[in-house]
Amino acid sequence: RDVLNVLGVYPGDPGPPGADCAAIVSAVGSGISHLKVGDAALGHGLAALASLSKSDARLMAAITDSLSFEQACTLPTTWCTVHMSLLAARPASGHDVLLHAGAGGVGLASQEYCHFIGNRAMANVGRPYKHFYLHKTYAAGRTLSSRDGSAFALG
Repeated sequence: RDVLNVLGVYPGDPGPPGADCAAIVSAVGSGISHLKVGDAALGHGLAALASLSKSDARLMAAITDSLSFEQACTLPTTWCTVHMSLLAARPASGHDVLLHAGAGGVGLASQEYCHFIGNRAMANVGRPYKHFYLHKTYAAGRTLSSRDGSAFALG
């Protein structure tokens, strides 16, 4: 969305660029207990690419030094997408879950989420190096090819 917005080709009004953010909290409203001035935080902000951005505190969370700001700002939309998708799918513990584009950001996060909630993730990916990566990390023996039609042939 941000790239299309900056290029002027986004259909309709996308609003100002930026949503995912990671920054130092410079002010908090009354009644906010999970964040304080000086905390490092991640979340969704309005015009997050600007020098100063505002957000609803419910959309922000404190982070530790284990994440850089660059790493942290990649998480909000990716993990929200995963969370909402799997809430909608409602897989019961122990179910198999097929993930499309399993080596992308949402696919990798989905595999972690599935593990967390007690599901076994299987992923389809295209390129051989993506199969190799998943076999070494998350989905050993549980990848399918999205490029090889014979993988889906009967008989």
